Amino acid sequence: MNKNAFRQLSYGVYVVSTWDKGRATGCTANSVMQITSDPATIAVSINHDNYTNGCIQETGKFAISILGEHSDPGIIGTFGFRSGRDHSKFDGTEQLLKSFLPVVADACAYLVCEVVNRMETSTHTVFLGKVLDADMLKDDTPMTYAYYHNVIKGKSPKNAPTYIAE
Repeated sequence: MNKNAFRQLSYGVYVVSTWDKGRATGCTANSVMQITSDPATIAVSINHDNYTNGCIQETGKFAISILGEHSDPGIIGTFGFRSGRDHSKFDGTEQLLKSFLPVVADACAYLVCEVVNRMETSTHTVFLGKVLDADMLKDDTPMTYAYYHNVIKGKSPKNAPTYIAE
């Protein structure tokens, strides 16, 4: 099987955030999709090993910051290649508080969700979230995963669903 075929699926680049006992935390994600429009429902896939997974399960809420092509690419590394267990990822990253959840200020839009259901796979939890709040932050083209790989020359973290060992 040629796993590079999976990279032809359309993905975005997001930071999924929540709270860790009063401290903002989150991780980079690429598997986010709208499930329904009324009520607005979003699905996000988070690896079991990501610290953010347990924090979302504990709080029952998460925010999605939709990164744009002009967002600082360092945000992807900060949230994708370090663990929230050991690092306060929002230190040095400007954040906004939207509907009581942290979002990345350098994103083009955000969604705030309440977990309404979840599905477990062997490696990931797919959280279904009812959208409580959403808005645009700046006029920018949303970053695709292809843009991240082809223009920014970014790599996939080992916990990403699209990770391919080099």
